[in-house]
Amino acid sequence: MSDMSVGESIRMRRIELHMTQQDLADALGYKTRSSIAKIEKSLVNLTQDKLLSLANTLQTSVNALLNNESNDQISHRASVVTDSDYSNHEVSQTARKCIAVILAGGKTRINKYSIPFQFITVKGKPVVLYTMENFQYHPQISEIHVVCLEGWEDYLPAYAKQYGITKLKSIIPAGPTGIQSVKNAVERLAPSHSAKDILIIQEATRPFIDPETISNAISICKAHGNAVVFERMDQVTPFLLNNNDSELSYLPASRLINIQSPEVYSFGALRQAFHKAAVINHHLDETICAVFMHHMGYELKLCEGSHSNFRIVYEEDLKLLNALV
Repeated sequence: MSDMSVGESIRMRRIELHMTQQDLADALGYKTRSSIAKIEKSLVNLTQDKLLSLANTLQTSVNALLNNESNDQISHRASVVTDSDYSNHEVSQTARKCIAVILAGGKTRINKYSIPFQFITVKGKPVVLYTMENFQYHPQISEIHVVCLEGWEDYLPAYAKQYGITKLKSIIPAGPTGIQSVKNAVERLAPSHSAKDILIIQEATRPFIDPETISNAISICKAHGNAVVFERMDQVTPFLLNNNDSELSYLPASRLINIQSPEVYSFGALRQAFHKAAVINHHLDETICAVFMHHMGYELKLCEGSHSNFRIVYEEDLKLLNALV
């Protein structure tokens, strides 16, 4: 018998079926996804009737949710699910491949270590490996490609083998800017991928992206063509400093958001955007893809992330990562 909790078993089965928390909430008659979130965190005592309803909705058995069946048995049932079992907005999209592109080309260094953030070792494992593992274990991700800083390419295959990252398919040279690194990935993948495939672009220095956010972003992208993960900034008190540093202008925090990653786009939209950029001779100097796509005239769809999806920027962030790991 597995030592996985009932809540964790429910969450994993939901992800196997490509369902969001809101999808499951709707199917069970709950008003919001918060009820499902509490169930998956084992904060709710489930009655026999509720367990049976969950099992029926997730096309499994109560015994499976209680971990009386092996993972192989559960996975076998998932493999025979048909299109009619998915939520409506995904029915025609199940054949799409979801490809994770990990951006590990940053050159920022910490003086104490003189190593790029993404390759600093925490508890014996480089930061980039923590990030890759999130996509290795996500059931919707079929491939992982890493855009890597020059000089570190040879390390990644060895790390991937050591930690069982079997989805790693290629290592791509990084560009001088974030958006040029994305362009390098799009050009490398173009011959072997279709316009309907989905690219999930993730910064290597955000090791705590959770599977729920990945699933939600993919669902939004399937429905609208893109999804950009963000965090609300309503807990800050922002002021705008003018050019001569002598005056401040107050900014309402309720209207501010911080773009995180992943950013999720249809492959066709990215190819079209880079083609447009070449036609108008656009300088690819953006640091993130969302800014580039905005400059190219695309309407961005938002997917709310979380504060735990923080980026390793300062030495204090490494201390927090050490504590959390």
